[in-house]
Amino acid sequence: MTAFSSLEHHAAQIDRMSPHHDGLDKIFDPIFYEFDKVMKRHAAFDLFFICLCTAEVVTLTFFFALLAHSLVLALSLSIVFFTFFAYFTLRIYLQIKKPEHFHAIKERYLNACKGLIDFQENSADYYNALAGACCKFANKLHYREYNYYRPPSWFSFLAPTMERFSCWLHWQDIHLMKERMLKEAVKEHINYVKCQPTSLEAHASLANAYVMLSGLYIDPRKLEGYDEDRWIPKGKYEEKFNENFRFTAERAIEEFKILSEYAPDDPWVHSQLAYSYHDLQMPMEEIKEYEAIQKLLPTDNDNLYKLGMLYFQQGLNAKGLRAYEELKKAHYNKAESLINYYGSYEGS
Repeated sequence: MTAFSSLEHHAAQIDRMSPHHDGLDKIFDPIFYEFDKVMKRHAAFDLFFICLCTAEVVTLTFFFALLAHSLVLALSLSIVFFTFFAYFTLRIYLQIKKPEHFHAIKERYLNACKGLIDFQENSADYYNALAGACCKFANKLHYREYNYYRPPSWFSFLAPTMERFSCWLHWQDIHLMKERMLKEAVKEHINYVKCQPTSLEAHASLANAYVMLSGLYIDPRKLEGYDEDRWIPKGKYEEKFNENFRFTAERAIEEFKILSEYAPDDPWVHSQLAYSYHDLQMPMEEIKEYEAIQKLLPTDNDNLYKLGMLYFQQGLNAKGLRAYEELKKAHYNKAESLINYYGSYEGS
């Protein structure tokens, strides 16, 4: 089986839609614009009331001394409290209605995509292409929550603050829409598997869809190589997200296990299982997968390095030293750095 990344695979699915990629753009752009318009209306609503409340509080504070013994003070306070009350009441109402709008937009997008797909309905290619369209929408939402409040160019110094403010107010909305689209992609891939239960490509597609969905629930700051400086709300990756991540990652592992049964000699399958076990913090299972890769690719020094690192981290120092010696003999450029992991095991 050919190895491929989830993003490359779903991009290929999108290109398989008919007529051509331009046809998808013709329906994608206006529907995505509609979603963005809904979000911008909510952003304008929040910004208007926040500015109004701020102006009222500042004005009341500034003239407090003059109004201290006047009925105007009581009237001013009542106006401030009414404004706050109106804002939170209306916001709760709009938040309740928002999922309905998102659902309607999703259904309109899916129905439009179905009209473009040239494959027979309820076929594997049909489900495959529809899942790819869902992933396209979800990918377009990446980091969208940071972009709903833009200061004028002469106030560019406020841009980082406004990005944080935008994320704080709207990350849940973007997350909800991405989640709905990716879950729809998983659903279509499940239908794809039902059409071709013994197809390796079908199970790989479903596994990759689960991997993409699980990415919504994992804190990117915990991933190796993450170096972005974007602000992330403190309570975003809470326990509920961890539960969703574990559930989704376990579904991906089950699909990769199926692939392992069908293609036990494919290194890509074992590497995907290793990544999944790593994310689930299951180091001994991760080690087994890297050991399987090492048997299949005995000259892969990068894999041996990862394996040696895991050996040391799990207190398997004898095996770690053997890996170190092999890398030294092969003149691997990172062999010396491997020994730094010696003694890193801390126990349970």
